[in-house]
Amino acid sequence: MEIPLGILAEAGISPGTRLLVFSDGDGRIVLRRSEDAINDLLAEGTL
Repeated sequence: MEIPLGILAEAGISPGTRLLVFSDGDGRIVLRRSEDAINDLLAEGTL
């Protein structure tokens, strides 16, 4: 998947950042920094 650099820059995500892509259960596709998603999963048990 390729995401335009402008969209990443607006979200504060630099090139080369590892992202996790998943469905939030309501049909939306969510992009999260892998590190943030893993921290939430460990701390709260959910993404």
